[in-house]
Amino acid sequence: MHCEIKFCIRKNFHAQEASLIVNLVAAFILDFIVGDPVFRLHPVRLIGGLLGIYEKLFYPMKRKIMGGLLLVILSLATVFVVTRTLELIKPFLLLPFSLNILALVLIYFLLCNRDMVRSAKAVYRFLESGNIHDARVTVSGIVGRDTGALTEAQIVKAAVESLAENIVDGFTAPVFYLILGGVPSAYMYKTVNTIDSRFGYRNNRYEKFGKVGARLDDILNFIPARLNFFFILCAAGFKKRVFRTMVQYGKNNPSPNSGIAEAGFAGALGIALGGDMYYGGRLHRKSVIGNADTREITPDLILAGCALYWRVVAITLCFYLAGILFFRLPFLFA
Repeated sequence: MHCEIKFCIRKNFHAQEASLIVNLVAAFILDFIVGDPVFRLHPVRLIGGLLGIYEKLFYPMKRKIMGGLLLVILSLATVFVVTRTLELIKPFLLLPFSLNILALVLIYFLLCNRDMVRSAKAVYRFLESGNIHDARVTVSGIVGRDTGALTEAQIVKAAVESLAENIVDGFTAPVFYLILGGVPSAYMYKTVNTIDSRFGYRNNRYEKFGKVGARLDDILNFIPARLNFFFILCAAGFKKRVFRTMVQYGKNNPSPNSGIAEAGFAGALGIALGGDMYYGGRLHRKSVIGNADTREITPDLILAGCALYWRVVAITLCFYLAGILFFRLPFLFA
């Protein structure tokens, strides 16, 4: 009897691992081919709508930090309940080879690699054709700084910075929490990330209201960002320059996590990123990330950044798949 129970547990573990691996790889391939679709019922859009409702409820509170805390707690609770409820449907949506329609779709919506690269390449095409106006407009969709007066070199660097920053938020972190705690954990991370994107501004309206969400986002990204140190180093061929740049300049970003990837891309591409920028017409002085430019800043650097981006996410995926097998993940909510 004891042996039979042990065999069943082992069998369930293997089925769990196989399902996660197959659906994660399938979702990665689907995102690589199709990209992230834009439609009203996209989970991230639904999360954004949920945040809008909770903002109306809690922003009027006099104690803005408490209002922001309640928004975070209720948002995470809602997303957890919904995703756990959806998982009850999973057994009815099985396909051959361990594929599962619901798991595949939910994991697919976590990823946005192709769209990030597509946006960066759109900037490249405008610059190559000499259309700096449309390049400025396009790059404004992937960065937060003012872009109306950027030079060609500044546009190129802005696109590369966006590629570097997006790796953690768009792939390394959501998949990290997926393999640790299944779909519910991944979507709870995505909720915190969306809260930070929406409310994590140091302005009069959100300075206090968005503080809890911003700090929680920093905490959740802490480990994935440092895993990214290794992934970028691998993707760059373990070059000493890349290692030294990440160690020396990784802390030069106001964010405790974004600077690592930016420094890695700067070292790998032989350029300096960061520096002073304008936000809302106001100059923000920031530290430079990386050594002085060792090559001419041309639009081709964007293509080099895109290639590096894909190498990093491919290595990250392989590392995570190995982790699933070795550690028998996820630990929770499988």
